[in-house]
Amino acid sequence: MKYVEKLIEYSDELGYLVSSSISRKILFLLEICPETPTRISRILKMSLSNVSTKLKELKIRGLVECINPGRRKGRIYIITTKGKSLLDIIKYITNLNLTYEDKI
Repeated sequence: MKYVEKLIEYSDELGYLVSSSISRKILFLLEICPETPTRISRILKMSLSNVSTKLKELKIRGLVECINPGRRKGRIYIITTKGKSLLDIIKYITNLNLTYEDKI
């Protein structure tokens, strides 16, 4: 029941994450540790501009937060509680799909 309530509450953001693999990858990375856009782009082998755009979208949706917004360079991003909850839902759904496919 917990996941059903969260699915309803976060349906817009969940739809966004399901359709954006880059945003999901960024969230999974930030779940491990806080990172700068430059490090994220290097780790995920993506352009810095693409990472920056996705971070802006994730921030608007309340899924990530910049912990030092006053800095011009070296901004550090973290995943928010809401972002973590959505990742947990995605992991749960993925696990359900894998279990279902194993039974077919």
